[in-house]
Amino acid sequence: MRSLRSLLTRSRPGKLGLLEVVAMGVGGMVSGGIYAVLGVAMQQTGNAVPLSYLIAGVITLLTAYSYLKLTLHYGEHGGAFTFVEHATDNRHVAGYVGWVLVVGYVGVMAMYAFAFGAYTLTAARAIVGIDLPQLLRPIISVLMVSVFVGLNLSGVRETGLFEDIAVYLKIFILLSLAGLGIVFFEGDPVAVDFFNEGYLSPITGFAIIFVSYEGFQLLVYDYEEIENVERTLPIGMYIAIVTAILIYVSVSFMATLQLTPDQLIAHEETALAAAVSNIPVLGGIGFALVILSAMKSTSSGINATLFGTSRLVHEIATEEVIPRLFSFRNREGIPVYALLLMGGLTAVFAALGTLKQITEFGSVAFLIADAVTNVVNLRLADETGSNRLFPALGLFGTTVAIPIVLYHLYRTDVEMLLWIVGIFVSLFLLEFLYLERSSFGADAESDV
Repeated sequence: MRSLRSLLTRSRPGKLGLLEVVAMGVGGMVSGGIYAVLGVAMQQTGNAVPLSYLIAGVITLLTAYSYLKLTLHYGEHGGAFTFVEHATDNRHVAGYVGWVLVVGYVGVMAMYAFAFGAYTLTAARAIVGIDLPQLLRPIISVLMVSVFVGLNLSGVRETGLFEDIAVYLKIFILLSLAGLGIVFFEGDPVAVDFFNEGYLSPITGFAIIFVSYEGFQLLVYDYEEIENVERTLPIGMYIAIVTAILIYVSVSFMATLQLTPDQLIAHEETALAAAVSNIPVLGGIGFALVILSAMKSTSSGINATLFGTSRLVHEIATEEVIPRLFSFRNREGIPVYALLLMGGLTAVFAALGTLKQITEFGSVAFLIADAVTNVVNLRLADETGSNRLFPALGLFGTTVAIPIVLYHLYRTDVEMLLWIVGIFVSLFLLEFLYLERSSFGADAESDV
């Protein structure tokens, strides 16, 4: 009891206790992973989508083990970039991982912004009775990103206590909706064709929706702000991931019971709201509740991710791995150019991409980052005190998933495959050229 009390109390104001860490972790993962990705996941995986979420969740738990061991070993908050920077003398590798993280988080925020725009149009039609044109979706998404860039530039953040309450309320609402949808299902759950898209569909599905779990990494970036970090961070991260798994699996199972294939195709971007509206005891009330919750959750996800990742970009730039321009902070300590970079790229992705493309792009980026993290921990297992089995299993899961996503894109969307390959190849070339110029400049200064 005394041990639990020490985790829940804080000795210094402003520090994050266990409740805050769990709230931040769950909020980072579930903000878009259920509201935005569910429809994409169901369209690709069919009724086996709960198994896809479960597989992705288990691999996330294994990868979280590596993140925790490395973070606590180095005592720094840079995540995968920091791990690679310490583990190798090759600045090309560290820099490339830094760029991958940047574009990965851009994809995540674009996913949130896309979902916010889609749910806004749905809210206008279903709640207010105004049928807005689909052309407004990208405009709304870009405006929402702009708003949060402006708020972050001004130093305004949402109240921490309010965010904690909102996340725990969201957990209660989602699990309650899942329970009601399962209990009041009018058919026979056993009779549902679980593998209606084939026995391999859950494997393809988990690789595509892997980005749903990326939010746990944001906890690493708050390393220095966590009370009793060596105990609080591991417990809080594991609780957050298990909670997210429970939400994803139960809610997606409920959705497979409530949605027909035709309904799924019609409501891909707002699949959860459509599923809840089919629950007899909820109907329109449940539909409105999910829409409003989704708008709040996705907008908060943009804000939190923008805040955390702009600091990550600043950290990477400070190490001179990406242009030092992005290490600039104003008098209030706000990384202005890093915010503008992340916000601008996010707005472009959200405006020009489809939800499926953005989701798949984000999954590839974080599969790469997580695979690298598992490689580093496997290599430094003796130093970090790790059991090699866990990073080995995590590495197997993440590396197997990458070719699965690429092959899926080859079969279904060659153009998007070329775009993804082109982006990562361009990042590699940019990193190589930039570091060569940086080294030359450093040598020149030393000769003066």
